[in-house]
Amino acid sequence: MRYKKRVMQTEETAPYDVAVIGGGPAGATVAALLAQRGRNVALFEKATHPRFHIGESLLPKNIPILERLGVLDAVKAIGIHKPGAEFVSPDHDSRQCFLFSDALDPNPPHSYQVRRSQFDAILLNNARRKGVAVREGCAVSAIAFDDKTHRLTHEAHDGTTECQARFVIDASGRDGLIARHMEVRQRNKSHNSAAMFAHFKAVPSEAWETPGNIAIYWFEHGWIWLIPLNDGLTSVGAVCMPDYLKSREGPLDEFFFQTLRLCPKVWDHLKDAEAATPIRAAGNYSYSATEAFGERYLLLGDAYAFIDPVFSSGVFLAMSSAELAADAIDKGLDWPKRATRYLRTYQRRIDRGIARYSWFIYRFNTPAMRTLFMGPRNVLGVRAAVVSLLAGDIYRRGGLSWRLGIFRLLFGASTLVALKRSRKWEDRRRRFRSIIMADDEVAERS
Repeated sequence: MRYKKRVMQTEETAPYDVAVIGGGPAGATVAALLAQRGRNVALFEKATHPRFHIGESLLPKNIPILERLGVLDAVKAIGIHKPGAEFVSPDHDSRQCFLFSDALDPNPPHSYQVRRSQFDAILLNNARRKGVAVREGCAVSAIAFDDKTHRLTHEAHDGTTECQARFVIDASGRDGLIARHMEVRQRNKSHNSAAMFAHFKAVPSEAWETPGNIAIYWFEHGWIWLIPLNDGLTSVGAVCMPDYLKSREGPLDEFFFQTLRLCPKVWDHLKDAEAATPIRAAGNYSYSATEAFGERYLLLGDAYAFIDPVFSSGVFLAMSSAELAADAIDKGLDWPKRATRYLRTYQRRIDRGIARYSWFIYRFNTPAMRTLFMGPRNVLGVRAAVVSLLAGDIYRRGGLSWRLGIFRLLFGASTLVALKRSRKWEDRRRRFRSIIMADDEVAERS
């Protein structure tokens, strides 16, 4: 990173305890929590809220975090009650519904579907109310890592300014400011996919068996989500395998509708619906950084790692990791000699949670996984463990770990039963690892 403009010196050169880059769920949460602990925090967000974002489905384990932040009532007011998740397969006649009330720990037994522009604004405004110096429309363009304080250069419409902070948190999402600068970001070669999505109006209620659920529809080239929102719109997205994405020839919007038609069970519900927003795409979908922290800096949420959103894990991982990060950073500022230990503990817990999701995600499109999800049995509480995973209860040890271990054994057995189909899928995945779809593409509206 290099300075590009003349720096305008202001009172902001006074040091903050913590500077947060990014005002999404991860950044707004960690900033608010550190401010609650008495830390002097600045947050820099390049956009201006409210702004569009995908990832509208929250998990039950988000709710205790929202309570601790003091924003649960505000989120409830903009949300749709979400009792669970349901899955639809082209190989099965009936759909399978997983209710959060059937989890190993059924509290809370529900979550919410939210429009992210509203949800993210609630979290950011909450950070502001708690004393965080929030700068919207202000992009961090450079960081100078020094021995005692880091110097950030940030640019807004009124010029370029510097500030200093004892600690820097990169919560810049897919931008991954520090990870790219340090050259520690890498694509996930085990699961490379991309997504296309938009909001639709006039999607009939028959698209869901249980009102408020997220519905996941498998098809030949991946899976499609349907998420109901409180204004009558529905979030619709398709996450597709690389070889199918390579077959695209026309404009993004045409390719998206072509993709939806390939899943007759979902197209039955969408054929009379209408896109209410531009079609968007996100390429290079899964990635991670090789390290989550360094000398008085930390990567948070999507700035550290992003995984396929099939289990609606994005916002939960962002906010849960923000809680863990706030605790580690607060302790490290008080006890600098122990800071590395605290941050290493943070990374171990985050990596463990991501790994639990990732095992399922890497195999989600396999014939064996479809079979197990569409015909689950609760022998020894294995089905309840899967529901717990869907609910975001990923940091639990003990009973969850060994039950998920049994599920892995069942997966192995199911793979052997469908060996020919399983090998065909694996060969397809190995042959096509790269994606040509542009990142953050938006279709032009006619």
